[in-house]
Amino acid sequence: MNETRKQQVLTMYRQIDELDLLFTKYFTELNEFELSYQQEQMLLLFKRQETWTTTEIATKMSISKSAVSQVLKVLEQRDFVVREKNPENLRESFIRLGPNGLAYSKQIDAIEERLAEEMFSVLEDDEMKMINRSLALMIQKFK
Repeated sequence: MNETRKQQVLTMYRQIDELDLLFTKYFTELNEFELSYQQEQMLLLFKRQETWTTTEIATKMSISKSAVSQVLKVLEQRDFVVREKNPENLRESFIRLGPNGLAYSKQIDAIEERLAEEMFSVLEDDEMKMINRSLALMIQKFK
């Protein structure tokens, strides 16, 4: 990689980091839920699909099933998730959002809506398409 390209990548990374820090102000209202970073990340998985197994969560988050179980235990006690036995495999449970998890998810939806409105006022359609394409390429590379 030549030096100019390397500097461009480093600048992009720093800008993404700066943007992430700036977005934090939008999400401060989620502090009322008093969740750890790992709990938040686990709940965000439910934005991608409605039901998960412990094994699927462990794989997606690159952590042990034991670690997932510990986090889920706390989330379940606090009504953020509920477990349902898989009728076809009683050793496996399906995990879904519980009442507090649904409230958390609704609040994230509202925040994301406000962010989308802010972005809409700043970026043109072609710029948004280019950013989305670039981010998708980066995500695919690091999967």
